[in-house]
Amino acid sequence: MQIITCSANFTRPNDTTAYASGDLIADSTTAGSVTPMTFSVPYGQGLKVWRAGILKSGATATNASFRLHLYKDSPTVTNGDNGAWLSIVAGYQGFIDIVSSGQTFSDDNAGFGVYVNNSVFAPMLSLLDKDRKLYGLLEARAAYTPAAQEVFTVTLIGEAYV
Repeated sequence: MQIITCSANFTRPNDTTAYASGDLIADSTTAGSVTPMTFSVPYGQGLKVWRAGILKSGATATNASFRLHLYKDSPTVTNGDNGAWLSIVAGYQGFIDIVSSGQTFSDDNAGFGVYVNNSVFAPMLSLLDKDRKLYGLLEARAAYTPAAQEVFTVTLIGEAYV
């Protein structure tokens, strides 16, 4: 077992259109052009995800509540940025809710969340494919107004298993 962190980021489109709860936050408004975040796990055949963090370039904290969906295979989505989050189920591993309102710094905004299963804090276990990658999509969980070209960086913290 080894404690690991792995990060991925994306830049959302150049607009400030508010999200409704349940909307996909992505890098493109066109469903076929959405690229999920890719988390490269440094080594191991399995990963227990204990928590996830978000750092976003916009300092706005109002309604900064997000859900990180994780997949073992790169997901296909039905809508682009600011459309309802809807993806295929293949490779779906679960989700982590992250609230970053309240952690505003002079330049950015950050927040952390933990995986909760049946109201119990426990790690999300994912057996990795040969590519040792997890993929992520971000969903707004409140009426959030973003900054234009806001950059989201998501970090997974967990334990890798050989």
